[in-house]
Amino acid sequence: MQSTETERHRLERHTTQSGLTRDAIIGLADGLTVPFALTAGLSSIGSSKLVILGGMAELFAGSISMGLGAYLATITDAHHFEVEEAREQRQVTQTPHLEGELLVNLFQRYGITYQEISPIIESFRRNPQSWVKVSLLPSPEKANSM
Repeated sequence: MQSTETERHRLERHTTQSGLTRDAIIGLADGLTVPFALTAGLSSIGSSKLVILGGMAELFAGSISMGLGAYLATITDAHHFEVEEAREQRQVTQTPHLEGELLVNLFQRYGITYQEISPIIESFRRNPQSWVKVSLLPSPEKANSM
């Protein structure tokens, strides 16, 4: 039975938003916990104006802090990717035989023989940019799924 490209895409679709979901949950938990704790503490003073003002000030400061932290993390991730891309480009260009050995070792762990992976490595040698792109693909981590 032949499957159409649309059917294949529907079957192969995976979520790519796990980082966004994780950040939203952490941000929500942090964003609600700290203002609640602060206002609970300030309520012992007895001034409702002070409680509201303190809670609003904390929400404002927390928003700036979380936004700045996310911005800096994004900049750092982008820089890290650029550094890794340059390193992979050097390795693929200067030591393709070692990079090929890494691929062979990787695929042999899954029962794929050298004879089966060899044509793919040769194709990568003819197209180093694709090799770099494949080398930069993230590996699944079990810790991210827990």
